[in-house]
Amino acid sequence: MENPKRAFRRSFVFAPALFLIGLLHPPQLFACEAYSEDANNTQSLLVGAIAINIEDVFNQRLATENLAIHRAANRFHIKSKRELIESQLLFKTGDVFDADTLEETARNLRANRYLRSATVTPIQICDGNVDIKVVTGDNWSLIPGFNFARAGGENEYSFRLSELNLLGLGKSLEIELIRTPERDQRVLVYNDPLLLGTKTQLTTQLQDNSDGDVQIIELEQPFFSLDTRTAWRVSAGNTQFLQALYDDGRVSNQLAVDRQFASIEYGFSKGKQPLTSLSGQKNGQHVFRWRLGWGYERLGLGASLRFPDSTPVIERIYSYPFIQLRYLRPAFITQTNLQLMESVEDIAIGHALRARIGLASESFGSHTDAIVFETAYSKGWQPNARLLGLLNSSASGYLQDDRVEDGLASLNLQGFYFASQKLRSFVAANFVSSARLFEHRQVVLGGETGLRGYPLRFQTGSRRARFTAEQRYFFDWYPLRLVRIGAAAFADIGSAWDKGEDPTWISDVGLGLRVVNTRQAGAKVLHIDFAFPLDETDRVDSFQLVVSAKAQF
Repeated sequence: MENPKRAFRRSFVFAPALFLIGLLHPPQLFACEAYSEDANNTQSLLVGAIAINIEDVFNQRLATENLAIHRAANRFHIKSKRELIESQLLFKTGDVFDADTLEETARNLRANRYLRSATVTPIQICDGNVDIKVVTGDNWSLIPGFNFARAGGENEYSFRLSELNLLGLGKSLEIELIRTPERDQRVLVYNDPLLLGTKTQLTTQLQDNSDGDVQIIELEQPFFSLDTRTAWRVSAGNTQFLQALYDDGRVSNQLAVDRQFASIEYGFSKGKQPLTSLSGQKNGQHVFRWRLGWGYERLGLGASLRFPDSTPVIERIYSYPFIQLRYLRPAFITQTNLQLMESVEDIAIGHALRARIGLASESFGSHTDAIVFETAYSKGWQPNARLLGLLNSSASGYLQDDRVEDGLASLNLQGFYFASQKLRSFVAANFVSSARLFEHRQVVLGGETGLRGYPLRFQTGSRRARFTAEQRYFFDWYPLRLVRIGAAAFADIGSAWDKGEDPTWISDVGLGLRVVNTRQAGAKVLHIDFAFPLDETDRVDSFQLVVSAKAQF
């Protein structure tokens, strides 16, 4: 049995130490538990400690990402600053914890071109506080590049130098030289999403083109979250260019276009509101956003040097107050190998409706009285894990003299079948209808506009219908952990025609490769398609090579 005096001396020595440990490590720190949705549903929680981890372009802990090229890329890359990521969090320590807000934050972060990945994860609960871990992965943001595109027998070149995460602060500066069949362009674009440390965004664009100039400036504080209550925007711009018009794929006319625009608007919302069913039960959330503002548009059309006698000078001016409603029922799913490769894609499948109406009047400076309207609606469906459907629609125009001028309506349907992670089927349908389009606008079909086996603008009209089916395959090959490669076998059919005429359907089949640099900010999917026309073969080449860079697979 231990001597009582020795036991007393031991307790005398250790008691102060235990007291100090208690001060430095309060008891609640030892009462942490792993986060679970069940715990979230049974108690009121607050946001606790927030840990932010910003990963470099390549993870050098992996042998496959620790070669000389990877180490050099990390060494010369300026990582995103902590304050850049922190400024985009929709929560802070002490806020009421909401799991949906964490998911929305992750979606917002992933939408940045300079980030290749982002996760926002609740880790543990300590005395009613939820500790959260934010992990982001940078993309390589300094992009010198040369792009080549070919469609419909015509070539397009571009030289580009871009920094999409300037000094790790999220600002972007892009310089590009572009040569297309229609014009040569010298482009300068600057975007600051956090102007002077605020949530105000500044975008400026300057273009010196062979057929005119472009100057655009926009200041905006957007609805940066579903629960944001106010927003505003001020924008102005001027664009000048020559617009070619086509008939059977050949230039039949050319107009000089001079357009100025300006708008100022203010938005307000009550944020996320519970959606209640007819039975009184809560069924998710919805958001109403209103905008009030003033818009100004001036469109001048004139003859070009190439066709000096083609068109008299026309000037249209619309100056109008407007009101806009945007309705959202947010619902999202995540996918990989859908429209991109090696990326988590956030797909909106909830209802999204936008409707704007303005009243142009001669008393406001308009050339005529008119109702200016724009509307758009999108929705997605996922009946099971293997099927996904997406719908996008829009309509716009001017209602004047009891008829629609420059009216354009479109409907896009997309369907996906996921046979496996590597094998996907895709179908799409596009319908366009116009009404009395202004003289410089056309509905066209061919080349990049839908029928890959035919020259650009092979058919024109006031209406268009196009159907596409693709069998897509995503390869496992990942050379240097830089590039993902896919392939597609496709078939297209479509027609463009005028009202009162019967459509002349043309179709093609083909094979294509898809290549994307997975570690480059703003990377596009390179399309290399060999397309073979099945109709009008006496008027077109036996095959078309279509090379283009697109935002999607």
